[in-house]
Amino acid sequence: MPHDSILRWWRRVYWLKRDFKVLPTLLSSGPMLYAARGGIGDELLTTALTKVICEQSHSPVTVFTRYPALFDNNPSVRKTFPADDRVLAAADVWHRLISRPFGWQPDLDDDRQVPPSDHILAEKARAAELTDEHALRPYLYLRSEELARARADIGSTALTLQTTGVAAQWHMANKEWGVERFQSLLPLLPSHLSVVQVGNTSDPLLSGAIDRRGASFRESAAYLQVSQVFVGLVGFLMHLARAVNRRSVIIYGGREHPQQSGYPGNENLFTTPPCSPCWQKSRCDYHRVCLSRITPEQVAEAVHRALEAYTSPLPTSTFRL
Repeated sequence: MPHDSILRWWRRVYWLKRDFKVLPTLLSSGPMLYAARGGIGDELLTTALTKVICEQSHSPVTVFTRYPALFDNNPSVRKTFPADDRVLAAADVWHRLISRPFGWQPDLDDDRQVPPSDHILAEKARAAELTDEHALRPYLYLRSEELARARADIGSTALTLQTTGVAAQWHMANKEWGVERFQSLLPLLPSHLSVVQVGNTSDPLLSGAIDRRGASFRESAAYLQVSQVFVGLVGFLMHLARAVNRRSVIIYGGREHPQQSGYPGNENLFTTPPCSPCWQKSRCDYHRVCLSRITPEQVAEAVHRALEAYTSPLPTSTFRL
């Protein structure tokens, strides 16, 4: 048998074995959710849906995911399975209870996304055909030992900070405020706060920051939860901070409006030149004036406001279909 034929045969055996392992779950009762649509931030946002599905069905949800750590210790989740196209196809054949929460639309062109007509979580809930009122926020449930390790590491008077999203799966230059501006921000921050930098190991390290780049998703979430405020950009860490109830200062610029993707209670720094919100990824004919208008002094003032509200619970917006 030719080598390529043997390889194809072994692949069939592997997939049959894998699909049959998942069949008992697919055939069992209980709701299921295929979360693996988009990037890691999109998967985190589906935790808002698992909570509603669990409450409505009175049963925890089986989740097909590429990032099971996001759903670990979640009371709304029964179990997780690795997600790929074959598993999704098998699930469609064997079980019709899988929700499709995303309803993707093609981009308007290679650099511009279709602007959402509502908050992105409301659109996901609508696509998943969820009913009743539910909270527009994600959830991540840390264990006490995870929080204890983070608190022992950075203390309880820390500010967590992200400098860039360059390492994101789909990087968008129109979300970048600039590492130099973040460096200029540090001397303006309250002196009693230590600055803990989270993010990817390839992110430029700020002078004077405690380096926790490269921490896992759950370790980063623990740093966020035990700190007093998070300062960063629109993206995964913004959603992760809200998932652990941490108040944030988010530098939006003008690519998208906070009402489309942000959270109430955060300091969302948004500017409104005539081109905003453009929903363009990286191309800009206006030299990103929407971002350059936001100064380090303005961010520092927003940090002070967020610290003053530190002990107040974060408000949660809701959506009803």
